[in-house]
Amino acid sequence: MKWSRGLLRFRHLKSVWITMVISNLVMLLIPLSIGVFLYGKVEDSLEQGANRSNQAMLEQLKLSLDIELKEVDKLAQQIVFDPKLDYLLKLKEDQSGFDRYKFIEFMHGPAFRSNLRSNFILDYYVYFRKSDLVLKSGLLTDSRKFYDMYYSYEGKTYEAWRDEVLHGFHTMAYLPSATLLRRSEMDPMKSIENTPRDVITFTQSLPGRDRKDITGSFVILIDESRVKEMFAQIEYASDSSIYVVDGEGRTIMSTERDPLPASLFRQIHHDEGLFNEKLNGDPKVVSFTSSEKEGWKYILVTPRSVYMQQLNLIQEWTLILFLLCLGIGVIAAVIIAYRNYSPLRKAVEVIPRGMGWQGRLAVNEYELIQRTIEDSLQEERNLRNLLARQAPVLRSNYLSRLIRGQMDVDTTEKGVQSLQFMDITFMSEYFSVMIIQLDSIARFHIEHDEQQWALARFIISNVGTDMIQAPHQTFAVELDRDRVVFLNNFAADRAEVMDSDIQEMAESLKHMIEDRFHIDITVSVGLTHVGAKSIGESYAEAVAALEYRIIKGGGTIIYFRDITNVHSHYYYPIDIEVQLINFVRSGDMDNVLKLLDTIYAMNFESGSITPEVGRCLFFNMTSTFLKIMNATGTDQRVILGPDIDLIKDIFSYETADSMYRRIQQLYEMLTGSFVIERTDHRVQLLQDMEQFLDENFTDPNLGLVMLSDHFGMTPQYISTFYKKCSGMNVIDSITRRRIQKAKVLMTTKEMTNAQLAQLVGYTSDVVFIRAFKKIEGVTPGKYRENFLTCISDEVG
Repeated sequence: MKWSRGLLRFRHLKSVWITMVISNLVMLLIPLSIGVFLYGKVEDSLEQGANRSNQAMLEQLKLSLDIELKEVDKLAQQIVFDPKLDYLLKLKEDQSGFDRYKFIEFMHGPAFRSNLRSNFILDYYVYFRKSDLVLKSGLLTDSRKFYDMYYSYEGKTYEAWRDEVLHGFHTMAYLPSATLLRRSEMDPMKSIENTPRDVITFTQSLPGRDRKDITGSFVILIDESRVKEMFAQIEYASDSSIYVVDGEGRTIMSTERDPLPASLFRQIHHDEGLFNEKLNGDPKVVSFTSSEKEGWKYILVTPRSVYMQQLNLIQEWTLILFLLCLGIGVIAAVIIAYRNYSPLRKAVEVIPRGMGWQGRLAVNEYELIQRTIEDSLQEERNLRNLLARQAPVLRSNYLSRLIRGQMDVDTTEKGVQSLQFMDITFMSEYFSVMIIQLDSIARFHIEHDEQQWALARFIISNVGTDMIQAPHQTFAVELDRDRVVFLNNFAADRAEVMDSDIQEMAESLKHMIEDRFHIDITVSVGLTHVGAKSIGESYAEAVAALEYRIIKGGGTIIYFRDITNVHSHYYYPIDIEVQLINFVRSGDMDNVLKLLDTIYAMNFESGSITPEVGRCLFFNMTSTFLKIMNATGTDQRVILGPDIDLIKDIFSYETADSMYRRIQQLYEMLTGSFVIERTDHRVQLLQDMEQFLDENFTDPNLGLVMLSDHFGMTPQYISTFYKKCSGMNVIDSITRRRIQKAKVLMTTKEMTNAQLAQLVGYTSDVVFIRAFKKIEGVTPGKYRENFLTCISDEVG
């Protein structure tokens, strides 16, 4: 009864039931999300299609107009550049009959008989300012009569027409569309045509060289109706408005009565494109393109409603389907949640209450089950730990021999039972070996004693065992001071994804060990094999992969599968070696470094070279280095220093990258020696050394070491170079400077030998006296005595 009363305390746990209902309701958002997504895609597709269509029609319109405008340019050029035109422009109003005949002759000349006219051009005429004459095909009259009786503009006076079109300065200019009134010569009040005609006026000032010297104008009247015929197809197809605007924003022509709004023109900054804009509250799509010839903008304004009709229909159906799914889904959510909750409720009711949890009560059914399972697992784990402590040595020894392939394992039921006393069970016959090489524990602990190495191996073993989780299992073995091996046993039902699982294991383990515990490691992984007898084969593969640390460097993960396609040769042909030798001997430092980079990149950056072949390559590069030194008679001790075994020095580095940096350093030193010997740098270097000695000879620490640190060269090279260039040793040069300074001090001040020694850079007066006697042949005291005697004799 007590247990039953305890169960009743948990009947208030309904949070899972509520969660299930809410989760099912949340799933109803999927239809809405799909509908919104599809709606957006359809809208984008329709909009993009309409925009592409509009842009294509604009391009077609632009090409057609450009072709017609070329005819206008050809006609203008033929008239303007006619050689007779300059003469006629200079004639005044009171010209003779012969001069007037010249006008008529020009009218009947090749310019006015041109075959360039097209239906696009309505008419054209030439205005001569000094004679105030207008000349067109079949007509020669003054400007006032021409305007009143032939061509006048609606709403524009003669004076306004004359000042704007005839007297204004224009360079291949197109004026905005205007209404042209064509009148009869007999009846000026009567139009020739029933309706006025809209034209675009093209005007070119003559002769066009100076805006202050305008002597005439050439005017072409373009029939706007022909242009609008080109507009008609686009206007009908998209119910759009079309505008042709010049570079200053003036509307040259359009299908609307009003010009292009200035707000739209201000948004056009490129040669072509499109954007959305609202005009009078109506959404529009504005497409535009530019004419390279005249700088015009062709603008197409299309209502969005033209291609939004289908989209609105889709939106309505989407909303109807969503509401329908929502109604059905609410009912289904409640029913499904109840059916799914029933087994969980029954499971909670059968949990025994005698376990006695500590701490707060469970919040929901899942936490109750979770805590029950955790307690059970904890008890099982404690029991396993107790059993595991009984046979650690046997387990470690057995796994070590098994991994090395020194024994077989029986994976049958009988064999598995025989290993249970060591807590070793294999779930399948799929095995793989992973080696963890401890590169450094310097970041883990400042001390590198055996205790810290043991602690590092312990951490890796335990962390690795815990991270490689079910359904797989792993066993850790400490093989060496800096090496831990994991034997991985994979679940048979995941045989197809074992490679990806082992890769995830390796990456997670390396990340945890290096980031959390600051232990630098390299990981190598063998292939996955079937059968316990092949464990040793996987271990051998992991060891072979670990050897590639010299190529890939430490701190990496190396898989045996990645090194199966490596080749056993390297790139270092004879001609490359000859080039390298020549560059070094000529002191060409830049080409030496470039060639070394090329050799390294060709061999190592692809990662397809074996460690053994990589060592051979570095051995040959070192051999080339020695060849150069032997051929040029360079003293190895000058470049490398004494007691340096070059081969051991190169191969003391663990990775190819570090070996290559050492090779670079050696070649830089050798090439630099040739630069110094064969160029004017030798003189500059000697001068720098002399200056350094002059400034620092009183420093007791001055010597070959101090010079080599300052100039970045070996002491042996400093000594050889200085003696070769100056004729004396560095030490002798320093001694002479110090003794000379001492002689000056002795003649000006009363000082002891100890004081003199300290001032000129000696730490002992005994050393000073010995050096003074070596240079001058007498002791400092005798020299002072002789000097004073000479002074007395001169005074006497």
